[in-house]
Amino acid sequence: MCAAAQLPHTPHLTIFEMTSSYPESLFHLSQEDCVQISPLLCEDIPSAAGLFSGNFRALRQALPDLPNTLESPSETTSRLQPLQAAGRLLAARQNGIVVGYLGWYIVPNFRNSGRTVAYCPEWAHAAGQNDLAEVYAALYRHAAGLWAAADCQAHALTLLANDPLLKKFWFWNGFGLLVVDAVRSMQPPHAPLSPDFQVRRASPADARALSELDIEHRRHYSASPVFMASMQPTDAAAFEAFLFQPGNSVWMALEGWHPVGFMRFEPGGHGSDVLVTADTIGISGAYIRPPYRGKRLAVAILEAALAAYAELGFTRCAVDFESFNPEATAFWLKHFTPVCYSIMRVPESLGTWD
Repeated sequence: MCAAAQLPHTPHLTIFEMTSSYPESLFHLSQEDCVQISPLLCEDIPSAAGLFSGNFRALRQALPDLPNTLESPSETTSRLQPLQAAGRLLAARQNGIVVGYLGWYIVPNFRNSGRTVAYCPEWAHAAGQNDLAEVYAALYRHAAGLWAAADCQAHALTLLANDPLLKKFWFWNGFGLLVVDAVRSMQPPHAPLSPDFQVRRASPADARALSELDIEHRRHYSASPVFMASMQPTDAAAFEAFLFQPGNSVWMALEGWHPVGFMRFEPGGHGSDVLVTADTIGISGAYIRPPYRGKRLAVAILEAALAAYAELGFTRCAVDFESFNPEATAFWLKHFTPVCYSIMRVPESLGTWD
C-alpha cells in the first residue's frame, strides 16, 4: 500500500542552468523546458514503471535470452512502492508529466568496503529518450544532496546495457564501471580437452579441496590489479552444505586427481533482478589456478555444466563479474552477453556539502 502522505516534505527543485562544455552537446536544456524534481507520488508509480518497462522491452528485443520478468509495468510497480513509502523515490516532471524517476536504497558496508552507499537498482530509475541527459542531471543533482545528508560515502547504480547515451552521462558525472551482469543460452560451447585433464561434478567429499581452491580465489580478488575488499573464503562445511541444496552444484577441473579449478552454479540466477528467474542457472563463483589458465579448462567446465542443466529444463545461464578483473572479464565477455552495468562514484569530498 502506498503511503505518499507519510513522506517528509521536500521542496521542488527547478534545474535549467546546464553547462554546454560536455562533448556532443550532452546537455542542452533551455529554461522553457526546465525539469521540476519532487517526491514521486503514489499515483505516479504506474507512469514511472512504464518508463522502465519500455526501456527493458527494447533490451529484450536485442537479447532474446533475457526473461520477460520485468517487462510488465506491474512487476516494477511492486518494487517501487516500498521506495516511495520510504521517501526514497524522486520524480522528474516537465509540464506536470513524469518524464523520469530515481529511487535508491541505503546500503551499509557496500561490497565489504566499509562504505555506506546509496544504490539504485536497474528498475529504480528511468527516463524517456527525449532530453534523457537533462532529466537525469536534474534527478542526480537533487538525489546527491539527499545522499550526502544521509552520510552516504559513495553512489552506485545499475544500468541496462543498451543505452550508450546514459552510460556516457554517468561517465561524465564521475562514475566508473564496477560489475557486469551477463547472460547466454544453454547451448554449450565446445571445448576439446587435453587427456591430461578431466571435468566432473563435485561431491560432498570434494568440499575440503574446494575450500583450498577458494582460499586462492579470494586472495586473487584482493591482489593487484583487482584490489577488491577482502572476503572470507568458503570453508569445507559451507561447501558441503551448498552441495546438499537442491539444484546447486560445483564443477571441477582436475589434472589427474589434483583439482585445479572450479565453477559454482545455483538455480534462480545471480546478480541483477532482470535475470532472477526459476529457469535461470546462475554462476556464483569461478576460479582456475594461474598455471592452468589458457588451457580451456573454464570452457570445458562450462560445457559440462550447461549440458547437465539444460537436461533439467533451465533455459539460460547468468553471471555477474567485476569489470576490473582482467582474466575473468576476457572469459565472460567471450561467452556471455552483457545485460546490465553497475557503476559507482566515490566523491572526493565527503560530508562537506552545503
